[in-house]
Order: sequence, then structure tokens, then C-alpha cells
Amino acid sequence: MSTDQRPTAPRTDPYADLPEEPVRIPDWMREAQSDHVPTRSERLRLGWERHAGKLLGGVAALVVLSFLAVLGLVGFGFYDRVRDNGPFLPDSLAAPGPVRPTDAAGNSVSPWAATPAESYAAGKNAIVLPPAKAVGPFTRKHVADGLTKVRQALIEGRIDVSMLTINDPEPFLRLIAPDNRDEVRGDLADGVALNYVTRVEDRADPRLDGKDTVRAKGTVTYRATTDPDGIRVLEITTSFIWVYHFDLWRAQEHPPGTELVTVRDEVVWHLPYADDVQPSSRGLWVHEAASTMYNADCAGIKRGFLALDHDEPLRRRPTATPTGDVYDPNWRPGDGESC
Repeated sequence: MSTDQRPTAPRTDPYADLPEEPVRIPDWMREAQSDHVPTRSERLRLGWERHAGKLLGGVAALVVLSFLAVLGLVGFGFYDRVRDNGPFLPDSLAAPGPVRPTDAAGNSVSPWAATPAESYAAGKNAIVLPPAKAVGPFTRKHVADGLTKVRQALIEGRIDVSMLTINDPEPFLRLIAPDNRDEVRGDLADGVALNYVTRVEDRADPRLDGKDTVRAKGTVTYRATTDPDGIRVLEITTSFIWVYHFDLWRAQEHPPGTELVTVRDEVVWHLPYADDVQPSSRGLWVHEAASTMYNADCAGIKRGFLALDHDEPLRRRPTATPTGDVYDPNWRPGDGESC
């Protein structure tokens, strides 16, 4: 057996016979590089790259400080609620307000609906007198006459258009003893007569509604006593809630009672015993009076007039907000309101 072995030819370099060429260097490596002047946008970009870290840090610090400030205010409000035993949530979240009843067309069914005044009597029908009985030196007839005069004074002072919208106090003044009339006129001029009479602002907008304008509820009591001068008097005390309806446009868009202004008053009337005083002092006297207004324009109150807020009640202009509920049976004169 034989093996065929062939000689191996030596390997040759294919590039060995090629002529050597010099190494060429690119022009940009041989030539000196010229200075480049950066453009405005390039300068801004380079500046941002150098200061971006500082700017972002400053913005982050402002965000943190703002967050801490808001957190502090929220915490302070929470502390106030806890301190005052108030609710943790706002009233709007804790207890949604009443919804105004509307008809099928979406109009308000009544300005009194869903308000305390819904059950009140209208106008003078709300003034109900107690039975007249003899007290002290005053006979039953004296008491009956005195109660009738007080009822008429309430009508002329709080309900009748003469005082309410015409601003004519004469029908009311005729019921007052002559010696007390100048003092009443002074109260009207000084704007403090709202405690016992109601005058609506002549330029009030919205206007007082022309029908079913006033609803009321209250009590009338009396006793025999003496005044600080020792004069025997029949003292008649009236305590009423008077609710006035203003003709608010699109009232259905507001909560119930938005178009109503409430006056809560207590007035002490004196009728001197005829034998104890001169003729000019006989008759009805406004001895004491105090009141609280709710939902009335503060500027009007200071002038002695009632008005509802213009356009958007309870929002655009400050309104009288009593320190206590004017409908609460425990209301007392002097509860007052803040404007």
C-alpha cells in the first residue's frame, strides 16, 4: 500500500509586489483650526447647561416652600375647628343645603317654600292679640284699646305701604303720643328706626314684591308697671319675625330663601295712665326696641332701610349675618348681626 504525498507550494503575499505609496494625512489635520464664534442660541444653550442644576434646585425649593405653607394653613384651619368644636369638613360637604322646590317648568313654586316662613301668616293676619283683661289701674277697656293701638302701630310700621315703600311715616306718627313724635322722627332721620318700623330702599334692586310681600309670626304680651319716672303705664311687649319677599329674577337658580329678608324684633310699648301725665303725653310711646336683620344689605341697614343684595344675593355685597339663628325661639334682643 502506498501513499501519494504531493509537495506543498510556499505561500506568497499578494501585496508584496505592489509599489509602496506614502501615507496621506487629511487636510483638516494639517491645517490650523479657525476659531468659531458661537451664535446667540448656542450661548443660551451653553448657559442653560451650566446653570440648569441651580435653577432646577431653586424651583424645587420654591415648590417645597409653597407646599409647606399650604400645609400650614390647612393645619391651622384644622386646629381652629378642633379648638372651636367645629366640623372637620366644610358645611357644603358635611350637610348639603335644602333644594328649592320647582314646578314642571323648573320655576320656583313659592318664595316661601322650604323656608321657616312657609307656615307664617300673611300681612296683618299674623298679628294676633291676646284676650284683654284688667291689670293694675287699667280696666279691661283700657287694655283692649291699648292692644288695638299697638296692633295698628305694627301694621303701619311693618306692613303698610305708606311706611314700607312710600316712606311716609305720618300714619304711624299719628298713633304715637305727641311728646314722643320728635324722638321717633329723630330715629327715622338717624337710620335707627329699623328696630320698630320697616322702610325699603327706594332704589332697591330687586324691588319688593307687590303681592304677598310680608309674612310674620310673633307674640304680644302685656302687664301693668311703672316707668323710670314713677308713672303708671300699661307695658305691651311685641316680639315678631317679619319676612319680606323681594322679586329676585330667576329665583329658582338660588337656594330657598335667597330672596327673603328677615327682621327679628322685640319692641316695648308704653301707654301711660291718663291721670299721671299731661294730655300731650297720653298715647303710645316707643319705650325700647331691638332687632336683628338677616340677608339685608349692610349699607342699607346703616341708612335705616331694607334692601336685598343686587344681582347675586349673598355674594356680591356684604349682608347682615346674625350671631344667632333669627328663627330660634331662644333669640333675645341684642343678638345682633355682623356686616
